[in-house]
Amino acid sequence: MIPLPLKLPERVQNDAHIHAVSAYTICLGVESSLQEAVNKGENVGKDIIYIRILGYLLHFVPTDLALRVVVAEIFSAKSNQDLLDVGKMYFNHYIRAFRANKGRIPTPSNYASPPSFDTVADVIQNTSEEFPKSHSTAKKHALFRDGYRCVVTGRYDLRSVLIIKELREKLNADSSLKADETQCAHIFSAPTNQDIELDSHKRDYAATMWAVMIRFGYTQLPDELNGSNVHRLENVMTVVPGFHLAFDQLKIWLVATNTKNKYKLEATEPLILNNYPDYVTFKTPDPVKFPVPSAVYLAIHAACAKVAHLAGAGACIDKFYQDMDDSTTLDPNGASAEMLEHAIFELQATRCPITP
Repeated sequence: MIPLPLKLPERVQNDAHIHAVSAYTICLGVESSLQEAVNKGENVGKDIIYIRILGYLLHFVPTDLALRVVVAEIFSAKSNQDLLDVGKMYFNHYIRAFRANKGRIPTPSNYASPPSFDTVADVIQNTSEEFPKSHSTAKKHALFRDGYRCVVTGRYDLRSVLIIKELREKLNADSSLKADETQCAHIFSAPTNQDIELDSHKRDYAATMWAVMIRFGYTQLPDELNGSNVHRLENVMTVVPGFHLAFDQLKIWLVATNTKNKYKLEATEPLILNNYPDYVTFKTPDPVKFPVPSAVYLAIHAACAKVAHLAGAGACIDKFYQDMDDSTTLDPNGASAEMLEHAIFELQATRCPITP
């Protein structure tokens, strides 16, 4: 958790965003009061995280509309508690929504019973779906688009190498080429919006998340990612398992550069990037049939990851998961209340509705 900087970045401190500076001053004041309470040994719960989420959103929201929305919500708060409630809303339905279940769901295999192919073109010709509507088909299409390689490390997908003669011969002829297991990583989590049923807890969860996105100006996002559309190629990429886990846990994110489809890797800790290149460039043999990952989706993910890290929300969620893994019973004195709340939130984000 890192205290809010004294000033907003220069791009926000211009005439068009003059109200953002005033809104940020409000956040700084509340943060200062909460920090004083902490210094006195008082328990402020997650309130200091909530106010820092609002402050860092003013730094990192990816669009001007989103900035205006956050500013308006700060000004509309009639009390400090109202302000903290807004921060809590973003904690639950932006940051936790991105983290819910991600990195914890087993990734399906490439193929149930892998056939053999002579060339990479044969694999796509053997695919019945023109557009990905399932995880397995999304991975098959993403592998073809990404050249059967992790888009970050460049390592070839081991399963594909073993079943595609063309790839196997290529790696046998060049010992500098490496193979590894790869996974199909979703930018927006597959469980978040898949098969939402009417009147279900999951529908309430997803609707709240998409309500945040719509307020930020992403009005087409719910339709673009509704149901099986979450497997669209713009929302997936081929990566090695370690990168997949860090990306899902908001420990790594991709920042757009001035070059189209080229991104800079950033992380919560420099050491996380030790085995990865500084930049990643997405490529495709056919931008129409096999589009690259969406710059819009990646920008939303990056903003969420930065806010989560700096505000301390990411570490808070990590602790929830660790407590859930370590605990077998609930504390009768109520000490497990937050963990139970998080577990219920997780259930709401999955395909299994909560039963009485």
